[in-house]
This record gives sequence, structure tokens and C-alpha cells, in this order.
Amino acid sequence: MFTKDKKVNDVYQTSNYGKFIFRDDNRVIRPGHVKELAESMRLNGWERGSYIVINEKGEIIDGQNRLLAAKVVGLPVHYTIEEGTGFTTIQNLNCNGLNWAKSDHVNGWVKKGNQNYVILENFMKEYSDFRISEHLMFLQNSSTSFLKNDFNRGLFVVNDVNVARQWANNLRELKPYFEKYYNKSMFVRAMIRLLARKGDVFKFDEFLHKVKLRPTSIVPCGSVDHYIEMVENIYNFKRKDKVNLRF
Repeated sequence: MFTKDKKVNDVYQTSNYGKFIFRDDNRVIRPGHVKELAESMRLNGWERGSYIVINEKGEIIDGQNRLLAAKVVGLPVHYTIEEGTGFTTIQNLNCNGLNWAKSDHVNGWVKKGNQNYVILENFMKEYSDFRISEHLMFLQNSSTSFLKNDFNRGLFVVNDVNVARQWANNLRELKPYFEKYYNKSMFVRAMIRLLARKGDVFKFDEFLHKVKLRPTSIVPCGSVDHYIEMVENIYNFKRKDKVNLRF
């Protein structure tokens, strides 16, 4: 028979959904996920072994989507109280998990007043045709990916916003000639690498001019390196002093 150890917490049950407080620095509520949870609860009831975690103030630390789903279905919720928990706990529960997207961490740090994440959030809205991974590269003015755990913990730092906008606008100028691929990850990363590392020899305006001369020369490629090779070939078209953009 399984031997019980020291009891450290109690689990409670209630149908008073209004007693719980939603924190604005928690993950963003996703209606689609709430709907899926509600459908599961209709069929199976409250999942045994699952509960909402709140602090002594009644603030939800974990399980806000489950609470909303239970409210839709009309099921009582199971909850436990962890005193002294807050934003740090919320992030620690999710930093190494898959349930928080980057956008959730952005939202959390924006609510905490982290200005680097405020800038990032605004940039994401302004350039919503690009992915968040590339937003980070734009704002770092670098082709190096930012470490996931450092990003989740609020350590992301913006370099030069004006350079970031210039680079993003450069990519957008290619949209008429590369509409389906100008914002795809591999191509964007290739262009950022060139703009960040080859700025002394690679001038975007000259590249754009060459693309306009031969719009069929810009084609989809299978890797970042292949894209850079293609850009080099386009850039060197009718150029006396050929440049090497690959090395």
C-alpha cells in the first residue's frame, strides 16, 4: 500500500467563480483554449488531480483558462492556496514549459513596466507581418537568436529601434517582388545576417535596384545559406567589383 507523506496543502471546491481575481500580468486568455477545455469538461467533468492555484489574496497564479471553462459548463472548481505567490511564481511555473508563448511573456513584462518589452510589443504590432523571433533580431540589430530562458525572465534589451525599423522596412520593400516569401523566417534571417554583418559592403538600396532590374532572379531557397548565396548573385549582377557575402 502506498505510504502517505507529510501533508503540505489542502484542495478546496467552490462554485463561487467571482471570488477569484485575474492578474493582468498572467498569460493572455485564449478563448479557443477555453472552449476546448469546456467541451472536455462537458464530457468528462473536472479532471481529477487538476486544480487552480491561487494566492492568499484570491489571485489566480495558475489555471485561469480552467476556471473560465468550468464557469461556462457550470462545474465547481477545485483550487489550492499557495501563500506568498505572485508574478515570479507565475513565470517560474511556465518558463520551461510549452504552455506559455513568447507573447504571453511579453504581455507579462509589459504589465510589470519593463520598457524593453513595451518597445517590443509596439514593434510587434507595427510589423505584425513578421514573427516574434525575427522581431527580437530586428530590435537587437543582430542575427543571433536571443536565449529563451533569458527572454522569459525579462532580460531582453533593445539596441537601436531606428535601425530595427529600417531593416524591417527594407524587407517590406521586397514584398512586391517576393510577396509569398519576403517575411518567411529563413529569408528574413538571411537578410538580417547580411545587414548586421556585411553592412560595410552590402547596401540594401543597390540590392533592391538589382531586384527591380531582374525580378525573376529572387526565388525561394531551402536554407539561410542558400538565400545569402542567391542575394550575392543578384547583388553582383553587372558589378565590376564583385563582393563576397557568404564569408
